[in-house]
Amino acid sequence: MPSQARVVQFLVSFFAQQARQAGRAGAPGGWPRLWERAVEERRQRRGGRPARPVPGDGPALRAPVRGRLVAELRPEEAFSEWEVHRPVDVAAAVPGALPGALPGALPGALPLYVRRAHDEVVRGVVDQAVGGASRMMVLVGESSSGKTRACWEAVAELPAGWRLWHPLDPSPARALANALQEGIAPRTAIWLNELQQYVGEQAGAGAEQVAAGLREMLQDSTNGPVLVVGTVWPEFWDTLTASRVAGRPDSYAQARALLEGKAVHVPAAFEAQELEDARTVGGHDPRLADALAHTAKGRITQYLAGAPALLERYRTAPPAARAVISAAMDASRLGGVTLVEREFLQAAAEGYLSDDAYDALGEDWLEDAFAYTQQPSKGVRGLLSRVRARPAGGGRDGFRLADYMDHVGRMERRFSAPPASFWRAARSYLPDAHLVRALGQAAQARWRDAEAAGLYQRALDLGDLQAGQSLAWLWQERQRAGEARRVQEQAALAGDGEVLEELLMPLLEQEQEEQAEQLVREASARGNATAQLHLARALMLDGETQEAARWYAEVAKCSDPDILRAYAGDLRERGDLDGARMVLRAAGDGRALGELAALAGGSADEAEQAAREAFAAGEATPLKELAEQAEADGRSAVAGRLYRGAIAVFERRRRQREAGVALIDFEMGGRSLREYLDPAVLPMASGQTWALRQLVALLDGTQGAAAGDGALREVAEAGNAWALEQLLRRLRERGQMQEAESLLHSEVARANPWALWALAHRALRDEQVPDAVRRVLLERAAAARVRQAVRALVERAEQAGLAGEADQWALHAAARGYTTPLWELVRGREAGGPAGGGRAARLAGTGQPAVLGAAPPGAAPRRCAGDALVVACLRRSSGMGARSALRTPGSGG
Repeated sequence: MPSQARVVQFLVSFFAQQARQAGRAGAPGGWPRLWERAVEERRQRRGGRPARPVPGDGPALRAPVRGRLVAELRPEEAFSEWEVHRPVDVAAAVPGALPGALPGALPGALPLYVRRAHDEVVRGVVDQAVGGASRMMVLVGESSSGKTRACWEAVAELPAGWRLWHPLDPSPARALANALQEGIAPRTAIWLNELQQYVGEQAGAGAEQVAAGLREMLQDSTNGPVLVVGTVWPEFWDTLTASRVAGRPDSYAQARALLEGKAVHVPAAFEAQELEDARTVGGHDPRLADALAHTAKGRITQYLAGAPALLERYRTAPPAARAVISAAMDASRLGGVTLVEREFLQAAAEGYLSDDAYDALGEDWLEDAFAYTQQPSKGVRGLLSRVRARPAGGGRDGFRLADYMDHVGRMERRFSAPPASFWRAARSYLPDAHLVRALGQAAQARWRDAEAAGLYQRALDLGDLQAGQSLAWLWQERQRAGEARRVQEQAALAGDGEVLEELLMPLLEQEQEEQAEQLVREASARGNATAQLHLARALMLDGETQEAARWYAEVAKCSDPDILRAYAGDLRERGDLDGARMVLRAAGDGRALGELAALAGGSADEAEQAAREAFAAGEATPLKELAEQAEADGRSAVAGRLYRGAIAVFERRRRQREAGVALIDFEMGGRSLREYLDPAVLPMASGQTWALRQLVALLDGTQGAAAGDGALREVAEAGNAWALEQLLRRLRERGQMQEAESLLHSEVARANPWALWALAHRALRDEQVPDAVRRVLLERAAAARVRQAVRALVERAEQAGLAGEADQWALHAAARGYTTPLWELVRGREAGGPAGGGRAARLAGTGQPAVLGAAPPGAAPRRCAGDALVVACLRRSSGMGARSALRTPGSGG
């Protein structure tokens, strides 16, 4: 939007003068339910669970129904739309298979499934969704580790009435974005295999919009439940969840917030107990028995997915076929290109061949190479798979690199520089602007400026404005001002409003008014909304109302909330409040709805409704001001009702946040219950909101000094820790010690996490409390998911010489994303001499020694430090087999 006052002033005055000089004036309704009933009956006959009622379900669906009923899915369909790896075929007798398990008896069928530790975590998330809560989980693991199959097994547990939907057309990200705008029907499971195609670089410019839409959907408890199931490789997960770097654009802010606490880590190899389970199951499935007989280090899923056979064909490929595969690998690892066309591979492959190999090529070398790379092996698809576009789908033909070979390419070619033919082919044949830009960034990172400039230019020509910014910066760094300006002009004409204003500033300083007008008019004609708004304002001030209205109409078509809010401000200044309201609704973001609430006319009910809509969109100011004004006017009942409405929303959001957290963290803070519990330091209770704080003050001021206790008690009983802390504080300050103690113990009896931790924390600092009682209190708090209690148990066990118990608790915490106790345990033992160092090495060895050993003392634990420890944690904290329920240490396991 126009943001520089000098530019606006110039345009208004200059266009008005120029205009004056030129003389310009300028199916039946019952059938769906009968169908659902029939499906549920069939599901129950097959052993499926009956559907549970979902709160808020009405007589009609509130959003379009997508996907297929889970009960209607057939196992053999897992390989097609749902992208489970097709297993290898076994053509001969296999050692370990029972006589009844005939070789080749199950061609094309899913192998028998061996449940692993992460399946218990996955099942827990599914159960929460079935119980009525919208949930999301992302299985994180390397290629062919069993992520997608685990998701398939999980959704098969969904009861009657649930549907499974895979967003694909017209593109994965666009299909999901469109659906999120229209709404997702309750009891829908959304299948997001390869998550980076939806919220990562491969999703293009709409990635953050999709992530924000998913966050909003998961937080909306009025239209669920919905289950989101995703898979992703560790390198993509690290990119999406990496912390923001100061001074750099935060490209994945929404994705990072969306994915917090959603990871389920899938180890690459089976554990010892899982291998035993696999041997038992393998007696009934020759393919599983064959995998057990031919794999080392427990990499069963990789063998079943044909990884060794693919790798062997890649190693022994003829030069032309290997060149084609290498080009596809580089396109994927450097630019996220998952579908490569024939023309690209042909042009790129030439540079991967030596002179002798190129001279020896036959006339049909490309056809021979494609034939080799597409040849199946043991029933598994080849190194490349051909993808045919359906006539009505709007896609395109191409070739897709095998998932495992993509993984191999990222490892083996990570230090390899593509030849010049690769960059030329990318510039000539890749049609997706954001992928071309990604390759331009890869070229620039390798100091291939000429290739980077060509790719950025191609992406800009395709409409990618970010590529224009990157190219302009590249030319500026190389002291080529003329090229930089040319790129900026192209970007401005393509719709980049910020660049347009950057170009206008030097024109104004040099008093080149005619060039400025020409630039603005040309940019307006090309669809630059910032230029259109500038032009419309100038024409309106000059009295050219009809021409200004035409340009304002163009501004109204844009989707930029900032520009639409500026347009609404123009309408408001002219007194067109109805028009301003309409434009603000079209803008739709929190700030726009906040301004809309400020414009609300008519009755008080209409103003309140507008304020509530803004509050639901994240803009609290209108509702807060409305409540404060009512309180100032003496309308205490109205103010109380508004505060209570806001509290209800805050509490719903708090419950949703806490439900998705494996371990609750009560942050250390300055405020405490020193007067009541007398601790040295007590973690700060969470849950404070302005609405609750002001409601308590209102009740105290109008009904008596203790009137706010009721509101605090009501919210505290719903699980709000801050409300409980405040209520205990108030009782203590009034001398009601017995009532305060009774309240604390009643909340302890209700398993309130903060109350449990407060009591345990007090016991730790009271020398009169027996050690056995302290242990029981800490274990109860740990069972309530209090991370500070788990850490205290680790420290106490280690200090008491109970190394095995300390290991269990540390691994229990690490599996839930809290790795600090484990790091402290390892570092403490390493510092304790040879004996302690040996045990630290063994403890670290339950995960990834290279990762654990690489962390220097005092370094912050990496987010992935506990990733490889998930299985070890589940084993060691439960002490039971793969099918056993997870228990905490000390709970009888």
